[in-house]
Amino acid sequence: MSSISDINQKTFDAIKNVAKPLSAYQHYTKHFREQWSVMSEYDKDQYLLKAKAGNQRYSNEKQAIIDKSRAEIKKHNIFLTKSHRVPCIGLDNGFESYKVMGPMHTIELFTEEEKKKLEDKGVSPKYIGKYKSINGIKFNWRAAKKYDVCVYGGNINRGWFTVQENYEGYTGNYTRYRSTFGKVWYSPTEADPRPPSDPQSGKTFTELHKDYLSYKY
Repeated sequence: MSSISDINQKTFDAIKNVAKPLSAYQHYTKHFREQWSVMSEYDKDQYLLKAKAGNQRYSNEKQAIIDKSRAEIKKHNIFLTKSHRVPCIGLDNGFESYKVMGPMHTIELFTEEEKKKLEDKGVSPKYIGKYKSINGIKFNWRAAKKYDVCVYGGNINRGWFTVQENYEGYTGNYTRYRSTFGKVWYSPTEADPRPPSDPQSGKTFTELHKDYLSYKY
C-alpha cells in the first residue's frame, strides 16, 4: 500500500500534467495565429508594413527622448581626463600627454544602497564618486580601494580617467612639454591654457628656443 505522502505527490504530479484550459481571449488569439499561418504573403504585407512603421515610430520617439536627455546632461559640463607623464633627458625635459573627453551626455548615479555595498567591500566613502558610470565608463572601485583614488575605467598601467566638473578648457588629445631652459609649450598650441599676456602662451618649441637653436658653438 502506498504511503499518504506518495499518493499526494502522485496526485499533484498528475494534476500538474493536465493541459490547462484556454481563456476566451486565448482561443481568439489562437484562431488568428492559425489564420496567419495560412495567409498569403500578399495579405501579410499590409500588416508587415504597419509593424515596420510602428517600429520606426517607436525608434524615433525613443531617440528623441534620449537626445533631449543627453542635451540636458551636457549642460552640466562634466568631462573625463586622463594624463600620462614621460620623463626625458636633453633639451626636452619631459612631457605629459592628456586626453580630455566631453562634455559627457550619459550619467548613471550611485544609489545609497550601492554606495553601502562598496563600503562593505572596503572602499572608503571619501573615494566613492557620486557617478556610477559616465558615458558607459564605470567607477573603478578596485582602484579606489587599493590606491585611495576616485577614478573611472582603465587600470594602473594604461591610466584612469578622473572627473572634471564645469571644465572650460581644451577638449581632445594634447601634450604639455617642458625644456631644461624652463620653457613650456603645448601641442597643439590651441590647448595652451595660459592667457595671451603670458610671453610663452601659444608658442611652439622652435619659437621658444630660437635663440638656443641659432647659437653657434
